[in-house]
Amino acid sequence: MKSIKKNTREDGAETKARLIQCAGRLIADQGYDRTTSKDICRLAGVNMAAVNYHFGSREGLYQAVLDEVYHYVLSPVEIETIYHMDIGPREKLMKLLDLYVKEALFSESWQVKVSIRELINPSDVFTRFVESYIGRKLTPVLDILSSYLGIPAQDARVPRAFLAALSPFLIFLLSGHRQMGLVMYGLSKRDRKEKMEEADLLKEFVFAGLDRLKEKWKGKEK
Repeated sequence: MKSIKKNTREDGAETKARLIQCAGRLIADQGYDRTTSKDICRLAGVNMAAVNYHFGSREGLYQAVLDEVYHYVLSPVEIETIYHMDIGPREKLMKLLDLYVKEALFSESWQVKVSIRELINPSDVFTRFVESYIGRKLTPVLDILSSYLGIPAQDARVPRAFLAALSPFLIFLLSGHRQMGLVMYGLSKRDRKEKMEEADLLKEFVFAGLDRLKEKWKGKEK
């Protein structure tokens, strides 16, 4: 009987993981609003009741999908690893940007595609998710940025500088989306080499801006 229970638990975990993967793929392709539990269960090859059984609801399943996205793009573990490296803040910021470029701009994963969809048209589920979880990622990143700028982490200028620094990369990320790429003068048709050249240009642009702010705020308390 113990063996049967173990197999049941393993089967349940496998079904749960498959539902998350299938939901993620469908939502990445057609959006959360247009993806039904029926669609997900059909793709996963499971009974219609599986979504409610494992996640309580379709929304509960999407929260699990977003949790997967959260741990995929700039995962908390990777951020903490960089945060504790014995290198300067500029090098840490560069590593974070390189990691973001690698995972967000050169990946065809459904996790990245879901994140792009939510940036363009955020759902209520995503909004609540951000309020609960994203701060855990941002705290070490903002601490690194504050060290580079030479101002306290609690200073209101730090998150503003972060937003200014991140904005070019968000536009770059959105340009990879099919519809947004067409709007942005066909940028979605770039090859890997062109994307790398543009990413390097953006990093140079971002650090030029941060260095200007660093000089401007030097010795000034807010």
